[in-house]
Amino acid sequence: MDVKKELVDICMNYIIPEGENVVIHEPYIPFIPENWNGILILAESQNLSSSNTDYVNKLLNMTIEERIERLGSSPGSIGVYPWDDGSLKLAVESSLQIKASEVSVSNAVLWSQRGTKQENVNPDLDLQKISADLWSELLFALKPQLIICCGKIAQNVINKSIWQGKVINLRLPAKTAMSRVSGMFNESDLLMRYPEVAAIVRDNPSWVTGGYRLNKIFYACHVVSQKIKI
Repeated sequence: MDVKKELVDICMNYIIPEGENVVIHEPYIPFIPENWNGILILAESQNLSSSNTDYVNKLLNMTIEERIERLGSSPGSIGVYPWDDGSLKLAVESSLQIKASEVSVSNAVLWSQRGTKQENVNPDLDLQKISADLWSELLFALKPQLIICCGKIAQNVINKSIWQGKVINLRLPAKTAMSRVSGMFNESDLLMRYPEVAAIVRDNPSWVTGGYRLNKIFYACHVVSQKIKI
């Protein structure tokens, strides 16, 4: 069986019934590039708050299968924010000497929730547990060589799955958390001290555009400083 079809079929068994507190009831498979290098990177969950109404409406107008295959369906983006904004791309290329274009990308929690004011909220423990059960099946079919978990929620989900392979845990490059620290540093000094980051920024300037440039550079320098081996 084609792996992508197998992943879709698995997700079909995990559609959450109407009436439950989720924005979109279908989970989704990871984005897998054609030249996948075996590395899967996981952020936490999609922000499907009222501020992202256009994207939510687009999902609602899709078929069930299209919603399950939603990642990468929009030109120029995958649908995983810290990847699309360049933060994780810059960090993994700088620190791991791998090509971002060859990495599979998803979120650890495969559903999203809203609070009472229609704002984005962290997925509850029940959704994290269901996501762990789903990932147990998805990873058995996908067989990645390495999983990179970004943030405590992603780590919790994979820890609760049956996955026994190699995992690297990183912080999530959340804007609020990064902004508290990044402003204490000078960009030029960071790039001088971390030439690995400077080289990727030079070759991929679009990854640090669109706001929070210093956050992205600081986060990449932080990951390089961990001296992670794969």
